[in-house]
Amino acid sequence: MQKKLIEVALPLPEINDASAYDKMPGIGAHPKGIHHWWARLPLPVARAVLFASVVDDPSSHPNRFPTEEDQARERERLFGIIRKMMQKQLHKHPEVYAEARAEMLRHCGGKLPPVLDPFAGGGSIPLEAARLGFETYAGDINPVAVLLNKCNLEIAPRWADRPPVNPEDRGRIGGNAGWRGTAGLAADVRYYGRVILERAREKIGHLYPPVKVTPEMAEGRPDLQPYVGKELPVIAWIWARTVPSPNPAARGAHVPLMSTFWLSSKKGSEAYLEPVVDRVAGTWRFVVRTGAPRDRAAVKAGTKTGRATFRCLLTGDTIKDDYIKAQGKAGRMGERLVAIVADAGRGRVYLPATDEHEEIARRATPEWKPEGSVPERLTGGTCAPYGLAQWGDLFTPRQLTAMVTLSDLVREVRGDIRRDAIAAGLSGAAAEDYVRAVTTLLALGLDRCACFNTVLCRWGPGNEKVMNIFDRQAIPMLWDFGEANALGNSVGGWTTCSNYVAECVETLVASHNGHVRLIDAAQPWDGLKNLLVSTDPPYYDNIGYAALSDFFYVWLRRTIGDLYPDLFATILVP
Repeated sequence: MQKKLIEVALPLPEINDASAYDKMPGIGAHPKGIHHWWARLPLPVARAVLFASVVDDPSSHPNRFPTEEDQARERERLFGIIRKMMQKQLHKHPEVYAEARAEMLRHCGGKLPPVLDPFAGGGSIPLEAARLGFETYAGDINPVAVLLNKCNLEIAPRWADRPPVNPEDRGRIGGNAGWRGTAGLAADVRYYGRVILERAREKIGHLYPPVKVTPEMAEGRPDLQPYVGKELPVIAWIWARTVPSPNPAARGAHVPLMSTFWLSSKKGSEAYLEPVVDRVAGTWRFVVRTGAPRDRAAVKAGTKTGRATFRCLLTGDTIKDDYIKAQGKAGRMGERLVAIVADAGRGRVYLPATDEHEEIARRATPEWKPEGSVPERLTGGTCAPYGLAQWGDLFTPRQLTAMVTLSDLVREVRGDIRRDAIAAGLSGAAAEDYVRAVTTLLALGLDRCACFNTVLCRWGPGNEKVMNIFDRQAIPMLWDFGEANALGNSVGGWTTCSNYVAECVETLVASHNGHVRLIDAAQPWDGLKNLLVSTDPPYYDNIGYAALSDFFYVWLRRTIGDLYPDLFATILVP
């Protein structure tokens, strides 16, 4: 058997650099953006490994490359192809994939072997295999992973080079020929996402009101003077968890657990909370200050004094971790609104909490909440010991109401998609398949929305936005948190999330359809032979894939479980 390039050498510096970039957040539309997955293999690694696994090393052909110099020269030529494959946004350069495919075909008699990844996970290897022209097979025992691979390998290729069916876009861009790749599918995700938003605002818009800037708020705040009397759309509400003070002298008054008082730590646009405490009356509140604080360390610390210990604002007593856990498990942990972030058009402004906005948030009465236990142990931490023991506990009532409403509307919009698909010329099974395709991608948008709409999403004072719950492979406890405006146009809003999924769908260009199965890696794929097996296996129990996937599974099962009965047959991920 010929020795392959991967057994001898690879241009590792270029692969490392491209992979580091690939894993960076905020690099724009990317296949990974259609849905969160943990420890996803960088795409540059996947394509380099596949190419080098097929292409012979020059040393295998001494008749063609008799000297070491000849072999080094040929190896460098092959490295040149790999280096081209390390470009950013390679989906925009089909000629690079074509060159790599042509080279691989020369090394395997004109026919590429089928590729099998039995631990497909987030789908990096199968996606790149399909882009390179391999017949691709992806298997996983996790139904969430299987669904993601179906989007990459079955749904996106099936509807490539087709126009959208929605009435706004249908017929634009030169008819059918004007829609390349998955642009048409993405256009429909955006359109029906807008339909869902309009209907959601009719149903629950009253729960997401604008905030009115009053003269009292603007007193001593030159930055607010232009907005007095105006209503501004809310970007986020900042909440602090509270527990009863451990000192009996406080008479059971709840006090805040805050990891920081910063609202914006950007130089030149600082904003922070300053506590106003009346120890005699046993009350506290926060005012918003702007400008550089005198004591940055105190602002940064909030009421936190240690890893999970805090200072009581009313008495100065230490609030220990064990005490907080006991209060949480007993149902005595609360939340209190401490600030509001509003969109002033030219940037964010920070306003003090109002009783009205806190009351509106508490009016929400969700009709459903996800069941199932949050894992009690996870590498990296879990919130379960603090009383957030069920998946439904990870959401405020307003967040749950929004998620349930959006889930219902994703289901209901199927009728609109079906009607428009038939009007666009699809019929029978094809129309139903298209309904499933668009609805599935909208459900992934709902999952992305869930990532930014939990009580474990911190407000980032450095970048002034709500942060994703999964900044690592864990579900650790969080104290003060940012509640995004689910019906707004900022991070965490339905529009932002569904539109981002649509942008990422446009990067899912594959030259071949793939085959995806829910299957144990130890089970055989009947009929497959002469395979190239390429995989990035799970790292034992370093990442709790099944437990973490339940966060998404409960929403997917509610929203599209009936479309994939084989994937969502169990209450939680097996």
